[in-house]
Amino acid sequence: MTTVAIMQPYFFPYAGYYRLFALADIFVILDCVQFPRRGWVHRNKFSCQDRSLKWLTVPLQKASYNSPISSLNFAENAHETFQKRIATFPNLSESLNDKNDFSSIVLNFQGTYVDYLERTLRHTTTKLGYEPKIYRSSQLNISHEKKGQARIEAIAQEFEATKYINLEGGINYYQPNSFQNLGITLAVFTPYKGKKISILERLLNNETSAITKEIKQNLDLLEF
Repeated sequence: MTTVAIMQPYFFPYAGYYRLFALADIFVILDCVQFPRRGWVHRNKFSCQDRSLKWLTVPLQKASYNSPISSLNFAENAHETFQKRIATFPNLSESLNDKNDFSSIVLNFQGTYVDYLERTLRHTTTKLGYEPKIYRSSQLNISHEKKGQARIEAIAQEFEATKYINLEGGINYYQPNSFQNLGITLAVFTPYKGKKISILERLLNNETSAITKEIKQNLDLLEF
């Protein structure tokens, strides 16, 4: 019995995202798909001094419209640009410049952007007490002709999955019968009832135990 989660990598997503790590045996970073410029892959919202939430965007090189997430790279002077951007968020800036265990991860712009996202996911999941096996979809031998659900199914089959789990919105994109025909159960989480701000902001300002408790209280699945 193998439970697999397959998801685009986000820039320090909210705690509800980490429910996937709480229940999955294997987590696949879905980096072979088109980079969504208005999504959460390269940005997130953080609290300003007046407590309003504003976007913080990671500085990346310009990429063509159809570029996959796996092809993204940092812009020149990414470190300096990012430091200027986080100055808008005093609490975040102060915390990261204190050289805590997150600053060495958040401010490390070595390698590709997916390298960075994988590092941040691994660090955060370890912090929360989860250690699933993590892979990248771009490194699997999956035909580029497979799109949408067919691609997800092929990835799940690659790991001999018996269950594929997704966040609550996933049910709007998949046909359960197709998974069933492959011997795979489709399961989605019920809506998250906890806080939906970036896990980075929360881990820098809250007790880790409180966040893990919140995640554990939101692990109900609907199976199809």
